[in-house]
Amino acid sequence: MKHKLLSALIAFTLASPVFAADSGRTVENFNFGWKFHAGDTCGAPDRSFNDSRWTPVSLPHDFQISQPWVAPAADEKADMTNSAANTRSRLSARAFKEMGAGWYRKTFRADPSWKGRRVLLDFEGIMLTGDVYFNGSRVGGTDYGYLGFEADITPLIDFDGDNIVAVRADTGKPENSRWYTGGGLYRNVNLIVTDPRLHFTRHPLRITTPDVSDSSASVVIDAELTNAIKDYKEIRVLAEITDTDGQTVSSRTLTLPFNRRQRTNEYRVDSLRIASPRLWDCDSPHLYTLSLTLFAPDGKVADRIYETFGIRSIEYSPDFGFRLNGKKLLLKGIANHHTLGALGAAAYPAAIEKRIRILKDFGFNHIRCSHNPYSKQFMDLCDRYGILVVDELYDKWTRQNAGGRKEWMEQWPVDLPEWVRRDRNHPSVIMWSLGNELQMLWNLPFADWGVTPYRLQKTLLKRYDTTRPLTVAMHPRYCDVNTDSLPAPLALATDIASYNYRY
Repeated sequence: MKHKLLSALIAFTLASPVFAADSGRTVENFNFGWKFHAGDTCGAPDRSFNDSRWTPVSLPHDFQISQPWVAPAADEKADMTNSAANTRSRLSARAFKEMGAGWYRKTFRADPSWKGRRVLLDFEGIMLTGDVYFNGSRVGGTDYGYLGFEADITPLIDFDGDNIVAVRADTGKPENSRWYTGGGLYRNVNLIVTDPRLHFTRHPLRITTPDVSDSSASVVIDAELTNAIKDYKEIRVLAEITDTDGQTVSSRTLTLPFNRRQRTNEYRVDSLRIASPRLWDCDSPHLYTLSLTLFAPDGKVADRIYETFGIRSIEYSPDFGFRLNGKKLLLKGIANHHTLGALGAAAYPAAIEKRIRILKDFGFNHIRCSHNPYSKQFMDLCDRYGILVVDELYDKWTRQNAGGRKEWMEQWPVDLPEWVRRDRNHPSVIMWSLGNELQMLWNLPFADWGVTPYRLQKTLLKRYDTTRPLTVAMHPRYCDVNTDSLPAPLALATDIASYNYRY
């Protein structure tokens, strides 16, 4: 009974839609009505497949937390040349949980109002790798479960019968992670409906505050959108900014000149000033909300999106360390993994919030994401509670630790834009970390101990955000391999040198 009550309370926090249809965009919570099957099974993507004996579940759901325990080896110091012993050792890092796959299925009827619209499934994460099928056809997937993706299901929708979403999630091999990852649809799933010809893209907004003081602040707004309307060459948008009290602090209608040679493009929407801004900091984490409305040629709303942001400035220097809004601040925090202890890896907002409140009560002001991107709910809560975040992308720059199905060099150009575009408007994020303990690896690409991979990633990251420095976490005992006295070459290449543990 207690477990059912907990599930109901968790589900209640996730049940409401994000946007209504009158905004030109509908975002429907898609977390309920799923069925789950542990292990692989033939034919699961097929519409005719019988899932009547599968277990009903609601998302977020971590199937690995209920998997059987795997007993540790009798002697953890056994000869590691033995493959079985090596497997047991790796399982110990995965909390002695059985590795494997699981299937999810959901049956639903299409809303007739979707006809002529663009319909997407938005997955915030599938652990550790995932494949998504709609009405029997593969429509998308992920090779790095800590980040999301969207799948366009528009051409496959059946408006006369049932529609089937089937998802295969695989925890990978024991050595694919050095800690418990969980498995399955462990973050939210949403169904998004937009105008097919005129709409904002995925994570379209870039909001920056380059000039901040107590008396005035500048807010620069960029947005990426798609326009496939042939004769619509001057696109009308409405930008509105409201504060926490719901008061409008800025409202402007603007016209964006459109170049049809590139249907999808990023535009400078506006650069405006806000007088006497309420600054975001750890003690008073004030948030503003930007509403950006896109109008069709006939004047009707084609699309509308919302984004919260904070007005604040950050500075780093050897002279003073870190400053938030011009004031020196020491980072007092933890490096913690994304999981929630006995609750597993499922991203329950109430549990995440409780953890953050306890940390605040103890005087902490900072969390480092170790060593992968956390959930969107986590980032929103850090904004709300004034927690500073060092946002980290990877554990290691290797195929093994990035999912295991693709080489890391093929994977990072996909992961990095999704990560930065998703998180760049959070005032809580004060630094990007591209990875953990990289300079200790001898098998990194280009054989220069990570310097070239770092520079490649930095170049791409700066395309999407220029407001925060970059770092990678390093192990203190690994110095320059030639001198054994100078810092590692990667430490000299990063914007900020970051070390785990201590000397």
